[in-house]
Amino acid sequence: MINYLDIQLPQTYSKKILENGLKVILVPDNNKEVATALVLFGVGSRYEDDSVAGISHFLEHMFFKGTTTRPSALAIAEYIEELGGEQNAFTSKEYTGFYVKAASSYLGKTIPYLADLLLNPIFSPKEFEREKGVIVQELNMYEDMPMEMVGSKFELALFGNNSLGRDVIGYRKSIEGLSHDKLVSYKQDHYVAPNAVFVIAGGMGELSESEILDLVKDQFQMNKAKVPEFNKEAFPQTRSRILVTKNTEQSHLAIGFPGVDYANPDRYALKMLALILGGSMSSRMFTEIREKRGLAYAVRSSTTTYLDTGTIETYAGVPHDKIYEVMEAIIGQYLQARETITDQEVGKAKQIVKGRMLLGFEDSSEVANHYALGELMTGSILTKEEVIAKYEALTTNDILGVANKYINLSKIAISFIGPKIDEQSVEKIIS
Repeated sequence: MINYLDIQLPQTYSKKILENGLKVILVPDNNKEVATALVLFGVGSRYEDDSVAGISHFLEHMFFKGTTTRPSALAIAEYIEELGGEQNAFTSKEYTGFYVKAASSYLGKTIPYLADLLLNPIFSPKEFEREKGVIVQELNMYEDMPMEMVGSKFELALFGNNSLGRDVIGYRKSIEGLSHDKLVSYKQDHYVAPNAVFVIAGGMGELSESEILDLVKDQFQMNKAKVPEFNKEAFPQTRSRILVTKNTEQSHLAIGFPGVDYANPDRYALKMLALILGGSMSSRMFTEIREKRGLAYAVRSSTTTYLDTGTIETYAGVPHDKIYEVMEAIIGQYLQARETITDQEVGKAKQIVKGRMLLGFEDSSEVANHYALGELMTGSILTKEEVIAKYEALTTNDILGVANKYINLSKIAISFIGPKIDEQSVEKIIS
């Protein structure tokens, strides 16, 4: 069996904090001809109240509607396409990111482009009103995707009716009720230099690191203001469930428990536990529910980490008449993990997580995301080698320990989307 720690894959980086508070991280790889430039802001739906729910995601859309230099969505799209590159953005509950991925020889163009996109948006009132309809249609699209929605309902059940339990996209009422003035002020409050991390990963082209830093400093003349805080919530500590009746082709289940925050040392062992339970085609959940019983095509376990909490959860899409059998099987596998974890399972999980990480780091956008998240969420960055070493150091007892610590039926959360389910039957199973 290959020991990935014996493979020498150095990943050096440099970090500089500019005078305005913007954190700049360079992760050079001279073997790459592509570079990803990513700007990550510490703002997402957790920073909203219900009256403006969805404004972080709405704001992300509006940046691409035109700048003072490129006054239309078409002009913005064409600029990167003409470089043969790609661009995109994403909004989560705790951060929002914007990136451009292109040949490293174009860094002298992609860096000023990102600065223009983020510092000089027009926010046309006409485009603002038009985009409301677009986002409402996006919301409708997600509501027609039960596989996605059951995960959202799971977090609502687990965290409660608050800013963390709420969907990133917000509510139809809050989207339609947003004002242009509120959008502009929200941008001014949250898109400030100390609340941002700028990472460039991959080839650096013909520019030296000092030239890149000078270019970033020159282009990103951002406001220096206090970093806003997210809404701190009190989370439910009891069993919870959300059962949605909907005419679907199959029933969808998500079952899990509160997990750990991004900085918690248990996050590595908990991720390994999720891998053993349902993170691969040879995992316990997959083998038991799909291969042995033929009850589901899709079944998977995963973890999520936030600034102050997290999850471990299992999803399955199942025939309507097998809901309770699958529910019992999932909970049964959770409970078995509290009793027995084998050395062989731990060894295999280590190989999987390390192999996936090595594959992921072949992509400059994955590298940029890793470094940006580490800095933004904890203020501390672990290199690829340091992360792999943490997984390698885990023992079977460590995995058993987190199984007994976090798999607790008194805190179980269940979400369901399908035509029919009996609440008394669900209560009987989890009791």
